[in-house]
Amino acid sequence: MNDIELLRVVDFVGRTRAPFVALVAGAEVDASWTITSHLIKCELLDRRPTVTELVRASELPYGTATRRIQKLIDAGLIVKVAAGETGKSYVLAASATLRSSFIGYAQQIKALLAEAVGQRDDTRSDERYYFGDLHSSITELLPPEALRLRPEGATRGLKFLFHDDNYFSSLRDLWTDFRANAGSREDFTLLKLPALYDTLLRNATLPESAFDIVALNFPWLSEFADKELIAPLDEPPHEGLISGHDFHPTVWQAGTWKSQQYGVPLYVTVEGLTARKDLFSDSNLRYPRTLNELLGAAKRLHAPRRKRYGLSWNGARGMPIASAFMFFLNAHAGSVIEKVAATEDRGKSAAQPPRWRAALDSEAAIATVRFMRELLLVSSPEVLEYDWNRSMAEFMSGGSALCYVWSMRAARFEFDLLSKVKGNVRYLPQPNLNGVRCAVPVGGFLLAVPGNLPKERTAVALQAIKWMTSSKAMRTQVRNGFPVAPRFSVSSDPEMSATSPVVGFVDRLAKQGLLTNDMRPSTPVYTRIEEVLGEKIHDALSGKVPDERALAQAQRQVQALLDTESRLANAH
Repeated sequence: MNDIELLRVVDFVGRTRAPFVALVAGAEVDASWTITSHLIKCELLDRRPTVTELVRASELPYGTATRRIQKLIDAGLIVKVAAGETGKSYVLAASATLRSSFIGYAQQIKALLAEAVGQRDDTRSDERYYFGDLHSSITELLPPEALRLRPEGATRGLKFLFHDDNYFSSLRDLWTDFRANAGSREDFTLLKLPALYDTLLRNATLPESAFDIVALNFPWLSEFADKELIAPLDEPPHEGLISGHDFHPTVWQAGTWKSQQYGVPLYVTVEGLTARKDLFSDSNLRYPRTLNELLGAAKRLHAPRRKRYGLSWNGARGMPIASAFMFFLNAHAGSVIEKVAATEDRGKSAAQPPRWRAALDSEAAIATVRFMRELLLVSSPEVLEYDWNRSMAEFMSGGSALCYVWSMRAARFEFDLLSKVKGNVRYLPQPNLNGVRCAVPVGGFLLAVPGNLPKERTAVALQAIKWMTSSKAMRTQVRNGFPVAPRFSVSSDPEMSATSPVVGFVDRLAKQGLLTNDMRPSTPVYTRIEEVLGEKIHDALSGKVPDERALAQAQRQVQALLDTESRLANAH
């Protein structure tokens, strides 16, 4: 049971107790419940109540309430926690014993409700289904009934291999809501990016796919489609089942390889720059549009003694710093690879003409590494260990003035219970050099069908993809706080934009033509290029290797990958 479910159970039980006290003659408030449930709520919301607050929550006279609280302290259910360095004042918190017993109680309530309302046949294992929002109508949110029933003759229901993030967790929870009896959490495998990539490759080697629907990170599409590890979605008899007319063209193109559609965008996220509005206003600073302005603002607001850094960004070895380098390189008018000019191609062997060349030997690449080195001066000393979650958490907790963040993650700034920057964030396009066209990198996930899925299961899988990527399903997710809509009809809806400033921000970028897939090269060897950059750029910034040598090493290794890919392509 997660925190959201626990809050919903506490809220539900509290609301069922209120009519009893109000309507039954002689009934009294259960102070033990009101006190302990208030403590649990406070803990889930990262708050520590005082004795006075708990007294008010108990609805008892002051003297009676304080005696009841002391009784709970003596029983080891409530603990005192020092509120300051002097130890003279304290706040109250639930003990480990109270937390454990309360969770056990909530799990039993969840199981009883699932049995009574949802007619679940697996209530003994409460982790197999989800305690959804009782205020919502589940019938409006669920997929068509045909998808909730096991296909005729099938030995199992639909199986999903997804990325482990809040969006896919929410989608899983909708599918396994306790009222729906549609599926089990065991039908879903959620993995972090490296494990997801490895599992996708292993699954492709099986005689028959273990999953019906899989999620692909946008940059992986070319590799999986080129190797025929996923099935084209626009071939008979399924052509026309899923249309791209309502999708932003740049986003729809992310699922296309060699003029065929292999994936359907489930959600779109862009990496932009977020800024603390209060800090910029207090310092009379304008929001940065160029790289020099970014460095100037970050230096001005860098205050490590006050536990606040100028900028949070993703510098960890591997994927985080590789992506950061590629985006900063684009802001310097450079690219990781470039097409070989026609004049350079003359004289090459017709059997092995390299179509692409590595472009890491450029002035733009050198300037990019130098710029990233300047970022180190206005960032946390540990920034070269920061992945996307850590940089986001630093900004969300008030630990930095600026942050490079994906819009999907930025939604937590507005909706997370622990956010200290809620309503105080300005969303900006990525700054660049003067004279360089502004562009914002697009990311996200595509839903695809494994190439080794039996044909009789493909039709059901495609129907499920059609529902999951429908405007109806996307509207539900936007209302739940996920600014993810790649469809025009959803992102341009004023109601959807009102749910989060991130939705309107992404929609404006799309309408201005600022979204691009080009910052991360579309090539079957993308993941290998990412590995090279994740090592070499990190080596340079951590001082292990001089900048020029790190770039030279990366140039040779990336060129070798491109040459190998070119030879393989020509062999076919």
